Amino acid sequence: LEGRRGQPRLKPPFPATAGLYARPTVVNNVESVASVPQIINRGADWFTSMGTERSSGNGLFSLSGHVTRPGQYEAPLGITLRELIDMAGGMRNGHKLKFWTPGGSSTPIFTEEHLDVPLDYESVGAAGSMLGTRALQIFDETTSVVRAVTRWTEFYAHESCGKCTPCREGTYWLKQVLRRLEQGKGVEGDIETLLDTCDNILGRAFCALGDGATSCITSAIKYFREEFEAGMHTPASELFPPVRSALFEYTPKQRGALSGAGAH
Repeated sequence: LEGRRGQPRLKPPFPATAGLYARPTVVNNVESVASVPQIINRGADWFTSMGTERSSGNGLFSLSGHVTRPGQYEAPLGITLRELIDMAGGMRNGHKLKFWTPGGSSTPIFTEEHLDVPLDYESVGAAGSMLGTRALQIFDETTSVVRAVTRWTEFYAHESCGKCTPCREGTYWLKQVLRRLEQGKGVEGDIETLLDTCDNILGRAFCALGDGATSCITSAIKYFREEFEAGMHTPASELFPPVRSALFEYTPKQRGALSGAGAH
């Protein structure tokens, strides 16, 4: 808007104090604006009657991945993933939940043991993650955690604006190590290298992209370390054939290509 490069500024000052053209700036997202008419029509008490004491109201929960009916679900804050999956028709084809993101790929992943965590800001935070954007990506047992985390990391490495060294260099090297593990060519110490690199990025970047890039990696290693260890000798495509976790049907030719060694 100001004609400058799209890079973050060091904060404080925050936008509410000095934002666009160094003037106080209020930033609202579309969901907040869309809530206003109903609150005006029905009153603040109606809105706060939903949700929890500290996370009041309702919101949009975006379910994608291995559920029968992916989509946008409007529900009170504090609902659980178990209830949301029921609303979405259950897991696809009777498969079992393996891992999921409560607030998108930039938040620490959860597993089946977190199915009944109330999806409000305080409860999710206490359980070790963040509610974030409420982008709930659902993965069943056919999915390779290493492959999923590698794809997310490739995204963060691509989206890094390059302004700060920890994010610019860190995401690049995270991507290299994860690709090696996905291909079954990992070496001794790769897991420790990932964790050490994440530690050197976390809290040292200008914006939240650097921190977000580390969340899925550290939490995935916490819950599924054995899959990363397997990456030192076996490609993820052999342990978890991509065709099994695909959301859409493949042609015979595509199936043959995906079954090859080292397929992505």
